[in-house]
Amino acid sequence: MKKFIDDSTFEEANIIVFGISFDEKSKLSLERLRELNWFIESFDINKKKDLLKNIKVSDIGDLKFEKLEDITPQIKNIIDKKKIPLALRGFHQISFYILKAFDKNVKLIVFDAHVDIKNSYMDERIEESVKGLNLSEDERLRFNCTTWLRRYCELGNPKNVMIVGLRSCDEDDFKYINENGISYFTPNQIRKDMEAVKEKIRNFVKNSNVYISIDIDVFDPSIAPAVYHPEPNGLTFSEFSELIKEISNGKIVGIDIAEIKPIENEITEFLTIRSIFEVLSYIK
Repeated sequence: MKKFIDDSTFEEANIIVFGISFDEKSKLSLERLRELNWFIESFDINKKKDLLKNIKVSDIGDLKFEKLEDITPQIKNIIDKKKIPLALRGFHQISFYILKAFDKNVKLIVFDAHVDIKNSYMDERIEESVKGLNLSEDERLRFNCTTWLRRYCELGNPKNVMIVGLRSCDEDDFKYINENGISYFTPNQIRKDMEAVKEKIRNFVKNSNVYISIDIDVFDPSIAPAVYHPEPNGLTFSEFSELIKEISNGKIVGIDIAEIKPIENEITEFLTIRSIFEVLSYIK
């Protein structure tokens, strides 16, 4: 198996990469990310620096689990060893079980086109995201890639959640995020006043541990076509890069990447890997 960066042993590394998959498409996505990352230069010509200079990475392969609850203690083990977990996985609901391993005061920043905060939902495409899981019909409705963030908010403080790049929700979703004090920024808001958005992000992460969850559909489909639910008017890579720099004012303690759908080109995978490098460049 090819590995993602993987330049150190577990003991030496400060970043621990792992995959989480329960269906063939997710496995294929993880294989592509691990294979293609070796073709992308980590030196940034604009910043005139190597984005991976200050980190050491160990790829421990794909996590083994019989039920989703098995994921949380494995992440907790990584955190307890003073390492930063970087999860490569398919569908976004896995973030719920990763986040359960962190302190409840962690600030969560989700880059996503969708709010993922419905109370229950199912259609043919969402059914695919739970196909490989042993869940009852009610559990499938209430726990999937459109509901996971609501389940997470129900565990603690929704005011510790910020959604960046949001451009798809219904009226009930919109009511929930406003009533519960969840911060959000649409691409239009970001383009209208980038400096104001950056200031709000700086204040949100100040003196805080920060977990970053990236759904690749946050990017515009013109640069990230290989996603499950493409939405027009997404972020550019340049906008993403500017916002990530502000998040680095906090302490990044965990990262995950989700929702890549394998298609017959490598555009999205290259963008995903370059985005990971960008985040890793701000690890302290």
